[in-house]
Amino acid sequence: MIRSIIFIAMWLMSGLALARTTFQVSGNVKSAGGEALSFANIFLYKSSDSTFYKAAAADTDGKFLIDDVESSSYYLKVSSVGYEDFFTPPFVINKENPAVSFSDISLKESATQLQGVQVTAKKPFIEQHLDKMVLNVENSISASGSTALEILEKAPGVIVDRQNDQIRIRNKSGVVVMIDGKINYMSSEALAQYLGNLPSDQIASIEIITNPSSKYDAAGNSGIINIRLKKNQIYGTNGTVSASAGTGILENSTKDLYRGNTNLTLNHRNARWNLFGNAGTGRNRWYNDNHFWRTLYFENTRTDFDQYTQRIGGGEFYYAKLGADYFLTEHTTIGLQADYNLWNGAMNSKGLTGVDRMTGGETVTTSLIPGSSRTMGNRNFSSNFSIRHKVEEKEISFDLDYSGYRNTSDQVFTNKYYSQAATPDSVTRQWIIQPTNINIYSAKLDFTVPFENKLKLDFGAKTTFVDADNNFTYQDFLESGWQRNLNRSNHFQYKENINALYTSAGYQKGKWSLQAGLRAEHTVSDGNSITLDLRNKRSYLNVFPTGFVNYKLSEDHALKYAYSRRIDRPNYDNLNPFIFYLDPYFYVMGNPGLRPQFTNSNEMTYSYKGEYSATLAYADTRQMINEVIIQDAKTGTNISQNQNIARLKSYSAVFSVPLKINNWWSSQNNFNVFHNRYTDNNLSGNPLNNSGFIFGLNTTHTLTLPDSWSAEVNYWYYSPGIFGVFRQTKAQHSFNPGIQKTFPGKKAKLKLNVNDLFLTSFFQGYVDNGDVNLKISNRWNARRIALTFTYNFGNQNVKSVNRSTASEEAKKRAGGGNG
Repeated sequence: MIRSIIFIAMWLMSGLALARTTFQVSGNVKSAGGEALSFANIFLYKSSDSTFYKAAAADTDGKFLIDDVESSSYYLKVSSVGYEDFFTPPFVINKENPAVSFSDISLKESATQLQGVQVTAKKPFIEQHLDKMVLNVENSISASGSTALEILEKAPGVIVDRQNDQIRIRNKSGVVVMIDGKINYMSSEALAQYLGNLPSDQIASIEIITNPSSKYDAAGNSGIINIRLKKNQIYGTNGTVSASAGTGILENSTKDLYRGNTNLTLNHRNARWNLFGNAGTGRNRWYNDNHFWRTLYFENTRTDFDQYTQRIGGGEFYYAKLGADYFLTEHTTIGLQADYNLWNGAMNSKGLTGVDRMTGGETVTTSLIPGSSRTMGNRNFSSNFSIRHKVEEKEISFDLDYSGYRNTSDQVFTNKYYSQAATPDSVTRQWIIQPTNINIYSAKLDFTVPFENKLKLDFGAKTTFVDADNNFTYQDFLESGWQRNLNRSNHFQYKENINALYTSAGYQKGKWSLQAGLRAEHTVSDGNSITLDLRNKRSYLNVFPTGFVNYKLSEDHALKYAYSRRIDRPNYDNLNPFIFYLDPYFYVMGNPGLRPQFTNSNEMTYSYKGEYSATLAYADTRQMINEVIIQDAKTGTNISQNQNIARLKSYSAVFSVPLKINNWWSSQNNFNVFHNRYTDNNLSGNPLNNSGFIFGLNTTHTLTLPDSWSAEVNYWYYSPGIFGVFRQTKAQHSFNPGIQKTFPGKKAKLKLNVNDLFLTSFFQGYVDNGDVNLKISNRWNARRIALTFTYNFGNQNVKSVNRSTASEEAKKRAGGGNG
């Protein structure tokens, strides 16, 4: 299928020489005194119905350009903080009048302009769009010195479950994490490591999309998180250098929680080329501890376990990215980019497990002191080739992608068993080696065709091939030395091919905007456990409809309805029928019989002035993939395994309220209410009927202070709730303040921020289902302080029109989504 897509793409590209004139609007903005108004906001509206069309920001000289404008009648709204809004008369753009220029647009000072305070325009940390939420990481104070995982903790409606290395949106799992529009294929643990080492210096923004259109892959039960890395598009030669240093602060942990990173970004652009790249290095350290209490009954014996484990780890990371865009014509761009990420780390753990066995009136007490040392390494690399041709609103794009993941883990366990003696009764040692190799190849072709009657058609095709190999080796230390345990070793290979076709049609008339789409995906998979001689082949075809309806009630009020059907396929590590040893009393087991989960999602959103919004959502998920705890009462062993829960009904209400308190103080406030209900008549031999509410709050305040100082304060809160078989008993919340100094010339900035100042984000909960009675307490180095310095050099003035990055999606499920 790849050859067919390439042939069609090249054939169509050759026929797109019918270049048409690019329509554009330009101008410059000044104050009444004749001074250029840097970063003034320019909004382009259609004069027929006052619908918003495009926007731009003026450069430091007050100049602006809005390109790729379709033939129609428009007017401009120009605004800048401290000045009154300015509206142009209506104007027409067409073949006879392809370019409209406004010279010296003059804005009058507002009568309420703040005295004594310098106001600088910048995007807020959180922006609520009709189709997505955007976290503007690049200029955020509270995000500086953080990692991608820590930033996501501050996102409204996003829950980071550090207990299970899982990310949830609106308390639903099945999140697809994308990097620059490409789906990742890392395991849940590897993804958590990657996001935990990805510094904010690399990130421009994070998009959270709860109801994607049919143009996106159908994967993602609860939505998509797309992390956009920085890519400079300024003309000339320029760059940014940054450095960050910080530490975690946590009592009864470890002294070394120091972290830091340096980053260099370079860009050169002229009329034909845009060359870009960045590189960096850093170190990270972490700490977490788990405390489990559980009771089990077998025959006439009750056994109480008190398990405590500490894990201390860290590593060094290196990354590099290099790319080039060649502007073949004013309409056609050829792009090539490659990136490489390397992380090497180590982790040591120690603990204490107390065991009380009570039979009749007699109690026998024993204990276990487990310990382990682990070395880990992750190498991720990818490349992309793209061709894009755009004339007005017509566009064709073609992408080829390759991604590779090389993950290694080498861990030695030592377990000392005690009764009443001071010396151990016995000592056991285990050695686990787990290399994982994943290769992903994909090709994608997309078309966008507008029509004169405001009808717009999108269609395309995509094919993806995945080849994963995991050779899990388990060895016991016996008298004769290390000996392979064939019962616990496993060599697992997985191959998958997904071929997809999609189409989407949009239509606008008056106050109505309609869009309907359909995506078909054919999946062929082959999971082969060579050691167990167990093979699981599957082939299935699914269709995924989407629908969106917008209705503009009036100039300030609008309604939107969205529907989508989505799928979550099991992660590759979850399909591997291995048994991963955590300690003698706790295992993780794969499940080759795990089936995909399917979700029908509905949303209704009311918006006011395009800023305030209220959303009601309902999602119905069948065969929900979720972690389940299984207990072997005879041996006292707990086994964690992902299984299919028959049904999840999820209800949510989300309110977004931005407030501008005065000219120097603004805030973005989000309120969330979730209700989940999990049901299954037979989950590991027990019925399940768990339901409950979660209440959430996320508020970010931005303050512009005198003498080029600014501050940002973020606070988030989630009440106790449920997730599958787990029930949370303690609310989680975090207070995250930060302050910034901008130096003269605005090229250098110094940021200081603190994360979880009062250490209130720890997890406590329990599992009480069937014969499993388990209490959990988890701590980690959540409180962190970081100092970040950034300096921009070279030409920073005239910005080009941004174009979308290469492929819109390419990688997911060797993990990170289903948990």
